[in-house]
Amino acid sequence: MLSVKKMFQSPIFRLKRHYCPNCGERLEKVDMTRVVNSNSPEAAQFDFSSEDGLLVGDVQFIWTELQCPRCGRRLTFQEMKAIEKTFKR
Repeated sequence: MLSVKKMFQSPIFRLKRHYCPNCGERLEKVDMTRVVNSNSPEAAQFDFSSEDGLLVGDVQFIWTELQCPRCGRRLTFQEMKAIEKTFKR
């Protein structure tokens, strides 16, 4: 059975409007998914913890990223935070 884990990142920052640093178009929120086995080398990049303990085996991770509909650039919320922080200075 495949376990599913939804990753929530920066809920307040997620509600704001964000614009593409390349072309200025308003970014859309896109759900990303990846199935990762807890024994694979890639597992070090993901958090397998849950309320009931640790998830073992194949786990489907779901998270949200920002994507530009015009130029297709895709950004994580952490990348967008860093970009917007440099524009404020």
